[in-house]
Amino acid sequence: MPPVRLSKSAERWFLSKVAELAEVNPAARRLIERLERQKGLLSSFPQMTERGILEGTRKVSMPPLVLTIRARDGMVEIAAIRDARQKDAYAPTDLRPADDNDDEEDKEETYGGGAKPGP
Repeated sequence: MPPVRLSKSAERWFLSKVAELAEVNPAARRLIERLERQKGLLSSFPQMTERGILEGTRKVSMPPLVLTIRARDGMVEIAAIRDARQKDAYAPTDLRPADDNDDEEDKEETYGGGAKPGP
């Protein structure tokens, strides 16, 4: 079974999100336990989830979060974590195929949390 680890950016995002949620909901602390259980499952069954948008990735639903995983250096890496309400992550524009057109929906600004900032 390959080991499972979080990328540094995924770990930072997860810890900040748990801290933010724990302020309003003490039950949010269980997210850490759920992530540990998910890591165990992914170690045993790394292909158990649906394929991700980017080649070589898989999408793992862990409400209220979505994990993006990939095989890297002989282990399963949780490369990214996002809120399930956010849109799917896409490749940076320099990695997209040339025939991929940007539409207005892709250009809209995103906001990561709390109330929307001013007007």
